[in-house]
Amino acid sequence: MLLILMRHSKTEGAHPQGDHARELLERGRGDAARVGELLADYDVDHALVSTAARTRQTFDALGLDIPVEYLDTIYHQDVEEIAQRIAEVPEDVQTLLIIGHAPSIPGMAMELARDAGSHAEADDVARHFPTSMFVVFDVEGAWEQLADPGAFDSVRLARIERP
Repeated sequence: MLLILMRHSKTEGAHPQGDHARELLERGRGDAARVGELLADYDVDHALVSTAARTRQTFDALGLDIPVEYLDTIYHQDVEEIAQRIAEVPEDVQTLLIIGHAPSIPGMAMELARDAGSHAEADDVARHFPTSMFVVFDVEGAWEQLADPGAFDSVRLARIERP
């Protein structure tokens, strides 16, 4: 199975209605479309996406025709709750995409990479995780094991992509 963690695409700096309403810039839409072309190689079959406007717009711009769930948990950036939600993903999902925000998406990617033994890559991810970046992990076993941070050693960092 594959787990893909992605940070939303490039956004406007502020929005009169607050952070949740921030929208993608034209550059962000273009970046997301290019990422969608890259993700086509992975046969993504399910997505978990933050409820924020910018993550919804990022998902739409990817052009993926797959089931998607929009979750406040991802917007509120709770890594443990995100891991718990991953654990609830049905077994028939083979490639899961999560689109969220910094610091939770880079933080989760760093933890997974470090626990997988990829220390240099983990440090790199922690230092530099720009918008539209995604990382791909091979996951051995079931999604439910990721509810336990001690089980993160069942993953392997497969790819880092900074479009």
